[in-house]
Amino acid sequence: MKCDIIIPVWNEKKLTARCIETILDNTHSPYRIIIIDNGSDSETAQYLNELAGQRPELIYLKRNDKNLGFPKAVNQGVELSDAPYICILNNDTEVHKDWLTEMIQVAEKDAGIGVINPASNNLGQKGPAPELSGKWIEMAACTGFCMLVKREVIDRVGMFDEIYTPGNFEDMDFSKRVVRAGYRCILAKGAYVYHRQNTSFKKRQDWDDRFKRNRDIFNERWGRPKRIVYIVTGSDPDIFKTGIRESIKQGDWVWVILKYGSKNIDLPEHTSLSIFRLVKIGFTIKVIWRVLKRKKRFDKVVTDSRFLAQFFKVFGYSALS
Repeated sequence: MKCDIIIPVWNEKKLTARCIETILDNTHSPYRIIIIDNGSDSETAQYLNELAGQRPELIYLKRNDKNLGFPKAVNQGVELSDAPYICILNNDTEVHKDWLTEMIQVAEKDAGIGVINPASNNLGQKGPAPELSGKWIEMAACTGFCMLVKREVIDRVGMFDEIYTPGNFEDMDFSKRVVRAGYRCILAKGAYVYHRQNTSFKKRQDWDDRFKRNRDIFNERWGRPKRIVYIVTGSDPDIFKTGIRESIKQGDWVWVILKYGSKNIDLPEHTSLSIFRLVKIGFTIKVIWRVLKRKKRFDKVVTDSRFLAQFFKVFGYSALS
């Protein structure tokens, strides 16, 4: 399956050259590179022109006179693409061996998969894990540093919303629309892409203000993701299964705390779900300590213990039993 790799570029010649070099060395699926030069400096622009001139059959270059932002650049690349797969790739990334082949093979296994991230240092994995080839885990949303998208998904839900220009949260918004359309966002464990993260964005003087603005737009549209902890003290954790699944589907971050030896809950593997088991002796004290010591406070506590529900309410938590 052919894939068009769309790379928006704004300056950063050395990083861009390294990104392209790793693509050429480590990509063995049919592909084409579409570079959107977002008004880069003369050094970067010259490099891109020479690169496209050397490999016209492989690299297509479109130049904007000024920086139109990441969402717009991606959308321009999508409009130039005719491939069944599109990969949005930041220019501050380094791809590893067979990264694209692995993601496409995972995507082809399941018609319900719409968008794929590779494993990465910024997603908690230190290096490539080829032994995990073919394995994947569901995510609430994919991030745009390296995002493989099926053409049929874009045809159905549209492209990036340019209200998020110059960038941030457009990938989350897109993922929400993908999930709403019935597809899944997943991480392919056997593919790996290293990401330096925000090397261009953070050079903008208004980066913090733009980030907060876009976060507010996203939260107004989709709601702020919540942090929810489910505390199971009894022997039947299945009473929480429906609620946990719904929380994950909505994009919330979910903790489940169980006692050692208690029944397992039938839940899908998901990046937004963490399951902990604590020994029965001192369970209540350990749970209280775990919840209260967190720097990022839980928005809601759900438990089958009236005592714990009342206890956390005293500390200002929204608690249900």
